[in-house]
Amino acid sequence: MNLPEDAAPNLLGALALAVNSRMRAAVVDAAGAGGALAEAVVVIKDQPGSTAEWLGQVLGLTQPGAAHLVRRLVDQGWVRRQPGADGRSRALHLTAAGRVAAERILRARQDALADLVGLLTAEQRHQLARIAGNLLRCEAGDRRELARLCRLCDRSRCPTCPVHDGYRGAPCAGAGASGGAAGATEDPTPAR
Repeated sequence: MNLPEDAAPNLLGALALAVNSRMRAAVVDAAGAGGALAEAVVVIKDQPGSTAEWLGQVLGLTQPGAAHLVRRLVDQGWVRRQPGADGRSRALHLTAAGRVAAERILRARQDALADLVGLLTAEQRHQLARIAGNLLRCEAGDRRELARLCRLCDRSRCPTCPVHDGYRGAPCAGAGASGGAAGATEDPTPAR
């Protein structure tokens, strides 16, 4: 393929949309519902005890939107609310059914993405992982952004997460990198 040098950003944008479409269709189908339901289940799986406020921040929802989402999760039987650390908030935890749903969602996501990268050779998959890691390393400047970027990740498949490494201050690759990781100091406790 002989493309102009400036085609890479355009192709990356198209690829991002294609990946997002495949992934979203798979997780919505696995969850049996649209919206942020699938993402919320995975966030709560990875961050048990988080609050509706935190969940809303991670998923980009308003306070009423987050409250409605939590009600849907409770009605599905996937989440239970318990007293929070400060006595006023409510901590969110998955039920057994919620853990099963989270695993089903993550498996569907993995299968959809594996089908796509299955079109590549082993060497190309290795290159893709390296390139994606370099690009993602610079994106998480705070805990919320870290949680937002990894909100649908199967963390068992990425034991040395480049997003988490970047959040902790690993250097960004490339001179033109943007993102806030290099000097992130908001909260030293990673959301992993």
